[in-house]
Formats: sequence, structure tokens, C-alpha cells
Amino acid sequence: MKRSIRSRGIIVKALAGLVSGAIAGAAMSAVYQTYGARRDRRRFPPPGRMADVGGRRIHLWTAGTGSPTVVIVPGLGEPGLNWAALLPELAAESSVVLYDRAGLGWSDPSPWSPWAATALGAARDLRRALDKAGIAPPYVLVGHSAGGNIVRLFAAETPDAVAAVVLVDSSHPEQIRLLHRTRTMIALEMLRSRLTPLGLRRLAFEAGWSDRARREAEARRLPSRLLSARIAFDLSDRQRRMELREAAAAITVNPVQVRRRAPSLGAIPLTVVSSNPDEPPGTDMKAIEEQRRFSSVWSPLQADLVRLSSNAVHVVAEHAGHHIHRDRPELIVTVILGHVRRVRIEAGCAG
Repeated sequence: MKRSIRSRGIIVKALAGLVSGAIAGAAMSAVYQTYGARRDRRRFPPPGRMADVGGRRIHLWTAGTGSPTVVIVPGLGEPGLNWAALLPELAAESSVVLYDRAGLGWSDPSPWSPWAATALGAARDLRRALDKAGIAPPYVLVGHSAGGNIVRLFAAETPDAVAAVVLVDSSHPEQIRLLHRTRTMIALEMLRSRLTPLGLRRLAFEAGWSDRARREAEARRLPSRLLSARIAFDLSDRQRRMELREAAAAITVNPVQVRRRAPSLGAIPLTVVSSNPDEPPGTDMKAIEEQRRFSSVWSPLQADLVRLSSNAVHVVAEHAGHHIHRDRPELIVTVILGHVRRVRIEAGCAG
């Protein structure tokens, strides 16, 4: 009997030690993360303008001169930095803006609210930020993936300010309903991300134990001078919080907002650029079948986006995956500058 009691006591002490160790480790991770995030903000000041939108600042990375202004809205959880490789060519012909949504890149986070990370909120933040920064219309709006929803809502609320829209493998409000596993996959990714202690991940990277953060940054094909800033964003608790909030909005609120508020772009010139990877993902039959299943839904949804405008063109990007601006940057630049030149010609004729 006494031996049994002693055994239980040892087990209880061991468990208590494990719990205490876990709590101490979590606290140390949080402290290290807070220190590292503050240091990163000092190391990487914003390269663009910080526009006040009512007690919060939105970062607009601007380059080039001339009208119309190209405004680029990146995909889910992505800062404008991810499109920086296209800036030189675009800025050589016109003004360009890379938009950091609230809590992403260099922008301040939005107030904590279940609706703060919606596509509509992001569209309205962008409108206010452009006004505050003195960046006048007309705009050529470029929306990638989930950024396509934001662009549609912006154009629906201020159609007179929009000269053209380019949707780059854009989200569709029906995709969550038709791609049955998408909601589950996003939810699982949100859970995995939330359970990863950022302080420990930061320590592993900075101590040289893991190069995962660098590999992920390099996969985005950024200019080498921007890799360190991208890594800093990936290791930011603020960035991760906003990624989770945007993901939650994407599978709940955003499809409803887009269906109700932006069912059409009227006659605004529109180019839909869709991906076409062509090659199957290796020899894994399960992965090949998954890609085919996805494409059987995604491709018709992309074709349906063309119906948004009575003045639309559909371009299929051969040999390109979802991130067409990485795989075929020359194609995206050509499409955008095509709209810029057309707007200028029409403005000259009108004058």
C-alpha cells in the first residue's frame, strides 16, 4: 500500500515537473519572441508611406510616377513585399502601389474584432489610405488570390475611380462551397500555425539549427536584398495573428460579402489571368488525382470570373501555378502595362 502511494507521488511530481517545464518554456519563448520582433521592427523600417486611416497606419509601398496608378493587392496573409520583384518594370512606366493590409508587412494591426480582417474592411482601408497619401485615381487594380475579393469590393464601392481590374488566379466566392476540403484544410493549417511557438522557431533559425524560414522566403523569389525582411515577417507574431484572422474571414464572411456587394464590375475593363501548371506533381498518383479534382472545379470558377464584366479578357498562364507573378512575372507585367497604356491612349483621345 505504501509503495503504491509512493509510486503515485513520484508520478504526480514528474507530471508537475513536466507541466512547470512546459510553462517555463512557453514563457521564455514568448519573451524571446517579443524581443526579437521589436528588434526586427527597428532593423527594417517601412520603405513606403504610412497613411493614417483613423488611429492606425497603413503602409503603401510606392514607386514610379504617372497615371493611372497600379495598385497591387496580394493574396491571403501576404504583404506587398511579395510583389516587389515586379516593381522596377512596372514603375518604369507608371505609378505603382504595393498594399500592406492591416497587420501585414509594415501596416499597423486592426482593432480586435471578428470582422476586422474581412475583404470589405481591407477594401475600405485601401480607399482611405490612398486618399490620405494623396494618390489620386484612376487606378488599375491588381488582385491576387484572396486579394481578388478585395479588388472586386473596392471597384464595386468606387467604380468611377477604377480604370481597369486584373484578377490573378483570383478567389471566387463559390470556391469554399464547391471545393469541399478547402474549409477543413484552412482550419487545420490555422490550428497548426497557432500551436507553433514562434519564439522557439525564431531561436532555431537565429541559432542556425533550422533554415526553414530562409527556404520559405527564398521560395517567394524575392530580390535578395529583401529576404531578411521577409524572414522577419514570417517570424512575426503580428503577421501570424493577421494571417489567422484573414483565413477565418476567408472561409466565413468574405464569400457572403462579395456575393452581395460585388456581383458585377459592369463595363470596367477586366483581365482574368488563370494558372495552368500543365505538369502533374511528380509521380504520386494520389497527388495527381488531387490536382485533377481541384482543377476540375478551379478552372470553371476562373472562367466564371470573366462574366463579371462586359469588357473582359481571359488569359491562361501556361506553365504557371497559383503564384503566377512568381512563375510568369513577364506575363503579369505585360497584362498590367497593357491596361496602363490603353488608359493613357483613351485619356489622350478624350482630351
